Amino acid sequence: MKSYNTNEAWKQLNALLPEDFQIKENNLPLEETWEWNGNLMHLDRYPRPDAKYRIFLHHGVGTNGRQMNMIFGHKMAELGYDVVAMDNLGYGMTEVNQKDVTYDNWVHSFADFVNTETKRDYKKPILYGLSAGGMLIYNAACYIDEVHGMIGMCFLQNDNKYVGNKTAKFKGTNWLVVPAMEKFSKTGLKTHLIAMKDVSKMECLVNNEEALKIFLKDDASAGAKVQLQFLADYMTYKLPIPVEEFDKCPIILTQPGDDRWCPLELSEISMEGIKAPYTVKILEGGGHYPMEEKALQRLVEYADEFIKGLK
Repeated sequence: MKSYNTNEAWKQLNALLPEDFQIKENNLPLEETWEWNGNLMHLDRYPRPDAKYRIFLHHGVGTNGRQMNMIFGHKMAELGYDVVAMDNLGYGMTEVNQKDVTYDNWVHSFADFVNTETKRDYKKPILYGLSAGGMLIYNAACYIDEVHGMIGMCFLQNDNKYVGNKTAKFKGTNWLVVPAMEKFSKTGLKTHLIAMKDVSKMECLVNNEEALKIFLKDDASAGAKVQLQFLADYMTYKLPIPVEEFDKCPIILTQPGDDRWCPLELSEISMEGIKAPYTVKILEGGGHYPMEEKALQRLVEYADEFIKGLK
């Protein structure tokens, strides 16, 4: 099993977090693997046998599961929640053994994992997603048997031309590039690897210059490469259930106040008309991947209040 023991980036980033949010050596998550379609999906787990709720964490296209536990998971575990973060295909410590990787694979692997875990050891499932993970947990929830709540840091319908253009690295290029990617994703070039930092606003991932340098060099997070077909699928993915019809569970958006990648406007457009109960909370001073103490404190507070308020 691949382990975060071999990854220096998370340790360096951990040291840059506020002291109260740093994962200490005596509180490391348990590392496990779960097999999905022949792939060994890496899990970072904080088990709490007596917990009523299990929080499933999902990263974005510039982060990984360990980085989710650093800013959120381990603090929620301290409050008594069972927490598990999965590294999806191509990220973190997950071992990919399939040739073709699409965004739809991400959606279904996560949905299958939540369903499997909930049947194996029942706890009410809560989904948490940062960045691209926000819309991913929404898409996955459409295929999950039971979901009690969702906590998103942003929700982006990338097939919306305006939203897609605002999140692209180079303004306006996605109007031409996305159709081209769709075309090439149906050819022998579909498995061609593309660095996410070359096509996305990865320079806006975090508002800490030292941390950004670490992220961009880390091939397990912001330095990762994805297949062309993954990127094409991600940029054109249609919601399995339109937001106007989605009422599976309450949703809270915990929007970082100084998010330079995904401002509040884009989530408002993406979730306009949502049928489910929907709340917005601002994490004052927080970057896209928040490392600021006040923002992180608010994230934990708002998430805890949200879960405790569920029926």
